[in-house]
Amino acid sequence: MTHEERIHLWSALSEVFVDNEVDYAFIARQVAGFDRAMVQAAFYEDVAPACYSNMLAPIPPIWTGFDSTWLGETIERAQAARQRSALRRLRDRLFIAYLRRALKAEWAKIAQELDRL
Repeated sequence: MTHEERIHLWSALSEVFVDNEVDYAFIARQVAGFDRAMVQAAFYEDVAPACYSNMLAPIPPIWTGFDSTWLGETIERAQAARQRSALRRLRDRLFIAYLRRALKAEWAKIAQELDRL
């Protein structure tokens, strides 16, 4: 997968975390060309850790969409940090396990829309 394709995938999935009505059908159309297991992994392991805090803020700062450059750099830094540190890998695995439970309904909506395509 090219860098541009990864950014496209991450940007589409980040729409779940904006403070606005989520268009799951739009997200599904954007990610339909990718392997579903890859999309699910990107959602939980890359995008959710970078964007989840926006959902928790009383007044979320991001409501129109995440900047794709910021998103790509943030995810790539996290991936590099995981490669360098066993402690970081463990911490991230625990956080991702939490995100899999917390965001189960959001992923189910994306998967449902993918099934419709």
